[in-house]
Amino acid sequence: MANRENLEKIYFRIIEWGTYLALFTPFIFIRDYFFPFVVPKTIFFRVVVDVIFIAYILLVLSNRKYLPKFTPLTIALTVFLGVVIFTSIVGVNFTRSFWSVFERMTGILTFLHLYVFFIILSSVFKERKYWERILTVSILVGALICLYAITSEEAVTRGGGTLGNTSFLSAYLLFDIFFAMVLLLVKTNIWRIFYGITLIIFLYTFFFNTEPTQGAIGAFAGGIFVLGFGYLMFYLLSSGKKKLKWLSFLFVVLIILAGIGFFQLNFAKEKITEIWQSNSLQSRLVVWKMGLQAWQEKPWFGWGQENFNIPFAKYFDPRLPLTQDIWYDRVHNVVLDTGVTSGILGLISYLSIFGVAIYGLFRVLPKITERKNIVFPLGMISLLLVYFVQNIWVFDMISSYMVLFLSLAFINFLISRREENSQTVLPEKSNSLYSLFGAVLIIVVVSTLYFGNMRVAEASRLTVRGLSLPLEQSLPAFQKALTTSPISQFETVEQLSTRIVALASQQNQNKELLDQGLKSAEDELKDSIAKNPLDFRLQLFLGKFYNNLYQLSGDKAKLDLADEWLKKAGELSPKNEQVYWSLAQTRISEAKLDEAIEFVKKSVELEPRLGQSHWYLALTYRIAGKYDLAVQEANEAERLGYKWRTSADDIKQMVEVYKALGDNVNALSLLETAVSLNPQDYQLWANLADIYSTLGEKEKAKNAAEKISELKPEMKPQVDEFLKALGY
Repeated sequence: MANRENLEKIYFRIIEWGTYLALFTPFIFIRDYFFPFVVPKTIFFRVVVDVIFIAYILLVLSNRKYLPKFTPLTIALTVFLGVVIFTSIVGVNFTRSFWSVFERMTGILTFLHLYVFFIILSSVFKERKYWERILTVSILVGALICLYAITSEEAVTRGGGTLGNTSFLSAYLLFDIFFAMVLLLVKTNIWRIFYGITLIIFLYTFFFNTEPTQGAIGAFAGGIFVLGFGYLMFYLLSSGKKKLKWLSFLFVVLIILAGIGFFQLNFAKEKITEIWQSNSLQSRLVVWKMGLQAWQEKPWFGWGQENFNIPFAKYFDPRLPLTQDIWYDRVHNVVLDTGVTSGILGLISYLSIFGVAIYGLFRVLPKITERKNIVFPLGMISLLLVYFVQNIWVFDMISSYMVLFLSLAFINFLISRREENSQTVLPEKSNSLYSLFGAVLIIVVVSTLYFGNMRVAEASRLTVRGLSLPLEQSLPAFQKALTTSPISQFETVEQLSTRIVALASQQNQNKELLDQGLKSAEDELKDSIAKNPLDFRLQLFLGKFYNNLYQLSGDKAKLDLADEWLKKAGELSPKNEQVYWSLAQTRISEAKLDEAIEFVKKSVELEPRLGQSHWYLALTYRIAGKYDLAVQEANEAERLGYKWRTSADDIKQMVEVYKALGDNVNALSLLETAVSLNPQDYQLWANLADIYSTLGEKEKAKNAAEKISELKPEMKPQVDEFLKALGY
C-alpha cells in the first residue's frame, strides 16, 4: 500500500511539474526550424503532453479516483473534437487535416494533444492551490515574453517577442492579463505585488507595442466593462435591498444611453471610419465573402480541418491583391473558419463549449459566499467573451490554444468543484482490463511521441538545412525531409523547387547534381499533386517550375508542360491573377506575344485597380515592341500604387522602352534614380555613360565610365575605348 501511494505521488508530481513546463510553450523559439516561431512551440507542447499523459495513465492505474469525470463541459469538448475528426474524414484532404502544415501546426494531432491536456488538468488538479500555481506560472511566462518583446533589438522579435507576431502575442496576453487581474483581486499577501507588476507589464506591452492590435484592444475594453459591470450588478442585486435593485436597473439604462451617445461623437465616428477603410479590414471583408461562399457549398460538414486553401482558390476574389495579401489559409473569423472547416455541425459544437462554460459559471455565482471570489467566475466569463470577440478578426496558434484549453480546464474546476473522496481506490478484480487498456494507450503515446513529434521536428530542421546549405548538402537534406514525415509533402516540396531553381541560376554548380535536383523537384511536385489533387498552389508552383526549367535548359517541351499545369491550376482558381501572369510568361517564351498580351489583359480585366497587373502588361508590351503602350501601362501602374520607380531592376525595363522611343531625357532621369538605388551595378553606369554621351554631356559620361572601371576592373579596355571616342 505504501509503495502504491509513493508511486501515486511520483506520477502526480510529474504531471504537476510537466504542466508548469508546458506553460513555457509560448517562450520556445528555435531558429534552425522551418517556421521557428511555430514548429518548436508545437513540438515542445505535444512532447510534454505525451510525457504527462503517460504519467497520468499510470496515475489512473494506481488510483481510479483520477479517471475523467464527464461534466457538461467535458462532454461539449469531446463532442467538438469528435465532430472535427468526423468532418475531416469526410472532408477533401484528411492528411492535411491530421498533420496541418509547418506554418500552422494546428491539425487534428495538435487538437488531440490539447484535449488530453484539458482532460489531465481537469482530472488531476482538484484543489484551488494548484490552480493558483498554474495560473501564476502562466503569468510569469507571459511577463518574460513581454520583457523580451519590448527590449529586443531584432526586427523578427521586436513587438511580437517569441511569438513573432503582435496579433498572436496580443491573443495570448489576453489570457494572462485576466489571470493576473483575478489573482490580484483575490490574493491578500505579498503575491499581490507580483500580480500588480506583471499586470503593468502586460498592459504596457498590450497598448504600447510597436504595432498594437486594434481588434484585441477593442475586445479587451469590452471585457473590462463586462467584468466591472458584472461585479457591480452582483453587488447591487445580492444586497437584498429593494432600492439598490432599482438602482441597478437605472444603471443599465444609463449605460445603454451612454453607449449610444458615445457613438455619436466625432471621435468615435472618425475611428470607425479609419478602421473601416484600413487594409486590414478590407482584406478581411474580401476573405470573409470567400469563406461564406465556401461554407454555402458544404454547409453541414464543411471541407475538413486545415482545408480552407482549397475553397480559397476556388472562390478567389481578384480584389484580394489590392489589400497587399495574396495567400490565405484561414478565413480570419472564428465563426466562418469553423463553418468552412466543420460546417454547421462543427459551429454548433464549438459554440456549445462557450455556452456550457458561461452557463455553468453563471450557476456558480449565487453559491459564492465570499464577495471577492466573485471575480473568479466573472473574470472567466469576461475572458471567454473577449477571446471569442477578438477571434472574429484573427485565428489561433498553439500559444493561444494552449491557454484556452487551460482556461476551460480551470472553468471545469470552478463549475464542477465538489468534495472528492481522498481515500485511495484499491484495484478491483477487473483491474487487469484497465492495465491492458493502459498499456495499449502508452504504446500509442510513445508511437505518437516518435512519429508525430520527433520525426516532424526532424523534417522541419532538414527543410531549413535544404534552404540554407550548398547544393551538395541541400538536395540530400530536402530528400530526407520528404521521407521523414507526411507533413513535408506540402511546404517542403515548394521550398525544394524554389531552392533548386535559385541554385541553378548560380554559376559553378555541379551540373550532374543540379540536373538530379531539378528532376527530384519535378517528381516531388507531381507526387504531392497526386496526393493533393485539389491543391491549386502546388499546381501553380509546378507550372512556374516548368517555365523556369525552360529558361535554364531551352527545352521547349517544358513550355508545353508549363501550359498544361498552369491551365489545370486555372481550372481550380479561375479568377486568380497569378495564373494569367504565369501563362503570359509561357507565351512570351514561345514568342506568342499577342497571346501573352491577352493573358495579361485578362488579369487586368479581373481587377482593373491592381497596379501589378498593369505593370506586367507594360513589360509584355515592351517585349512585343509596343513601346507607347508600355509607357501608358507603366504610368497607370504607378498611378494605382505600383512603385516600380523604387526598384533598380524595374527601372532598367523602362529605360529600354524610353531609349527605344528615342526619349533620352526620361531614360536619363530613370537611370540617375536607378544608380542612386543600386550604385554597385556597373551596367547601370554603362547605360548612364551612354546616355550622357548621346546628350553631349561628355564630362558626366567620362565620370560614369570611370565608375565602371572602378566597379569592374576587367572592363577597363572597353572603358578606355569609350573614353577615347569621347576625346579623352
